[in-house]
Amino acid sequence: MPNRLSRPAFLASLVTLAFSLSFAANAQSAGALGNGLSAAAVARGGTMVTEHASPLDAVEGNPAGLAGIHSRVLDLSGLALVAHGTFTNSANSAADPGTLRAFSGALPYAAFAVPLGKRFTAAAAVTPEFLMRAAWQYTDPAGTAGVTYGSQKQESQFIAIRSSASIAYAPSRKWSFGSSIGLVYNKNLLHAPYIFQEEPALAGLKVLLDLHTKGWGWNGSAGAQYQPNDRLGFGFAWKSGTSVPSHGYAQGSAYALFNALGVGADPTFHYQAEVDNHLPQVVSAGVRWQINPHIRIATEGGWTNWSNSFNRLPVKLKEGTNAVINSVAGSSSIRDYVPLSWHDQGTFRAGVELPVKHQWTARAGYSFLSNPVPSSTITPLTAAILSHGLATGLGYQPEAGTPHNLLSRLQWDAAYQLQLPANQSVGISSLQAGEYSNSHIHVLTQSVTLSTRLNF
Repeated sequence: MPNRLSRPAFLASLVTLAFSLSFAANAQSAGALGNGLSAAAVARGGTMVTEHASPLDAVEGNPAGLAGIHSRVLDLSGLALVAHGTFTNSANSAADPGTLRAFSGALPYAAFAVPLGKRFTAAAAVTPEFLMRAAWQYTDPAGTAGVTYGSQKQESQFIAIRSSASIAYAPSRKWSFGSSIGLVYNKNLLHAPYIFQEEPALAGLKVLLDLHTKGWGWNGSAGAQYQPNDRLGFGFAWKSGTSVPSHGYAQGSAYALFNALGVGADPTFHYQAEVDNHLPQVVSAGVRWQINPHIRIATEGGWTNWSNSFNRLPVKLKEGTNAVINSVAGSSSIRDYVPLSWHDQGTFRAGVELPVKHQWTARAGYSFLSNPVPSSTITPLTAAILSHGLATGLGYQPEAGTPHNLLSRLQWDAAYQLQLPANQSVGISSLQAGEYSNSHIHVLTQSVTLSTRLNF
């Protein structure tokens, strides 16, 4: 890098690069319902609502935390995740189960904060809002009329990336308040045998579907922090729900269905597709306590309103090209609803950090997320059932007064998180055709998060 590059130009190039990478990477994004954004927060079990030094944790966890930033700060972070899972049912035995692809992907993200006078701090960020990806390989069980599409790669992606602007105000040394507004980009992918659920003429019938949609939506957040003294701090935050109508296409084939019914026509089809997604509102509150000069702990609890967001997923298809399917449906348009019936989710997170050596800090944390997915509607592609997480990490912070050399002024943090194995069994599935009855899902994930921070 040329030495004459100005700080504003250098900063602009880094933010632009991070923004571009975030959108370029969403096609391979890893995913789970994560715990924290910065590596420091991940290592503390995901505690963010009381933090007041990280732009990344503030824009997603509690925008009031920006008020604790008194110089220009750039946060860059990245996540890599590896998953493991097995699935057994009538067509996939314990000796030869369906399997989840090990490497789920990687994603970078960034945030920049700048003080505006003595009482205000502003921030801009590109961060993951929701990441869930499942890529399985298993045999499609026989459904209505004995229809099966054999061994299939079955993949789903539900990705939401948020570009946000935030502002925080500190009227006194004890209180701070903040809010943010975010533009959410949503991408959906489904490549799997699809069983129509509620469309009257097609319910229970199965086709091989490849669906891709994209869309945009808005949300907002607000929060407050109260610090009565140097040792104790409290935080409260709320994030609104997000409605995202996404548009794209759905194509595929009904060859196994046509063969079973003795239909000799071309089985391929193409539709214009719309999927209406709703991300839930979230409330969280927590406390941090500096027990002594060396040990700090943080705890927080939260509530996520999945029951109003993931109840029934509307899938709208129009301008269908297959004459046989159009004849059976009575129209070239289809409106189906996928029953999800998720429950509201409670969360608890706790973390500790302490210095272990000059300029080094060790962290550890635990997280609990109640399982929102009922057995009656679960499939391997919707198995967001991980509840217990353990994390640890290490951070390095340069000494104050370090010479003005870019690399020597960077703060570094790393975290490792293990979301412990989770299992869920299905007795009688409420999904059409009974294909997921008497099935069992086992999943776990491991992730590594790296962050760097530059104070100007």
